[in-house]
Formats: sequence, structure tokens, C-alpha cells
Amino acid sequence: NFLTLDKGRQQGLKPEMAVVSNGSIVGVVKGVSNNYATVISLLNLDLRISAKVKKNGYFGSLNWKGSDYQSAILNEIPLHANILVGDTIVTSGYSSIFPEGVLIGFIKDFEDKSGSFYEIEVELSTEFKSLDNVNVIGNLLQTEILELEKEAEKND
Repeated sequence: NFLTLDKGRQQGLKPEMAVVSNGSIVGVVKGVSNNYATVISLLNLDLRISAKVKKNGYFGSLNWKGSDYQSAILNEIPLHANILVGDTIVTSGYSSIFPEGVLIGFIKDFEDKSGSFYEIEVELSTEFKSLDNVNVIGNLLQTEILELEKEAEKND
């Protein structure tokens, strides 16, 4: 699932920029031409977002499960984390794309799937069926962060 924006390179857009609407996550800029950009939506099986439970900071990986456009799955939250239905899920800030604290949604349900971690169903806060205007967020320090991470991988 991709979106096309009517803004592109001439308007300052670049790949790997965050896309939000009304303060909620939409996706990530994937490709850019002079006047258009494609966005890989949160409703794409290939997109994973670093997310956390707002009240306690436990973080994991969130991705769309492929069926319901209103929900996604958050994994890797340990069983000892205190979570409740209705808790807020936000971006963790542990990537160079999304700043910390962008709203993703709210815990709809959860269960112990692996013996160590919860599988959490998140009701998405973005209304993808009525999406109209979006904002694109760029990280001015993204290149420096990515270079540092590549250097760390080489030294491992």
C-alpha cells in the first residue's frame, strides 16, 4: 500500500522522511521525483516502526497484520511490562525517521504468544479511509545518524 503526494524534490522532500496526519503516523517517503513523492503506508506489510508504550517506555516493533486497515501488531513487549487495554502507543524515537512521541494508536487487545513477550493489537489512530492532507517531517541530522550507525556495524 503506497500513497502518492503532489510534492517532491523541488518542495524539499527526500526519501526516508516521516509522514503524519493530524499528529498520527501515516508512513515513510519512499521515492521522490521533482514534483511527486511515493509514501510506503503503515498499511504495508514491509514497513516496521519502532514503537513504545507511552506510559512505561517499553518498546518493540510494530507492523500491519495485513487484514484490518484499522489495526496493527506490536511485538517484543515483555510480559512483565504493565499494559492495559486503552494504553497509548507512540513512536519510540529509536530511528532516524520518526521523532519520539508521534501517536500511533491505542492498545485494543493483547495476549502472551511466545512465553516471553506479548502480541499486542493496536487500534491505529490514523483514519486511512479519509486521509487527505499530510505533513512531512525531516530530520536535519539523519545523514549523520545513519553514517554513525553504519560505522558501528563495520566495527562489530
